Amino acid sequence: MEKSLVGDPVIWPGLVYAPLNNAGLIFALGAVIRSTGLILEEFSEDSTTAVCRRQTAVGWERIKVAFALRSSSFAGNSDGADLLICWVDDAPEMSGPPRLALSNAFGSLQLAQQASQIHPPRGLDSILPEGAAQDLLERAQSHQTYEQTVRMLDDQIKKLQGG
Repeated sequence: MEKSLVGDPVIWPGLVYAPLNNAGLIFALGAVIRSTGLILEEFSEDSTTAVCRRQTAVGWERIKVAFALRSSSFAGNSDGADLLICWVDDAPEMSGPPRLALSNAFGSLQLAQQASQIHPPRGLDSILPEGAAQDLLERAQSHQTYEQTVRMLDDQIKKLQGG
């Protein structure tokens, strides 16, 4: 059997183990991106940086994001990054850009998920990231409106054709 190494279990939909490389870190970010307040626009070819947007009081600001599994491995390599996304912030005293430790994000999301298993969810808001339920409901309403419009147009076309 071929040797297989994985990170610690995180047991999150689509992600079973903590990442062990930047590709896994980027995938983990994708799993919780809605809760971070970021919008991803593009990645560098080597997957060490990305261009993102974050909302400010006056609009969406373009920022450069750097990726490192551990914040300590990023030490002194700011390269103009506005934000460091890491799995573990193991160098909190280190200077440089602000850090987003995804292991913390997954931990709080897992606690929320476990709490919802103890106390059954009351609706979409209790099981989806903030704002996702409203977005989903608006999309459903938009889809219904679209279907109604298509049916109305179909009826009008049939009437014009004498059918």
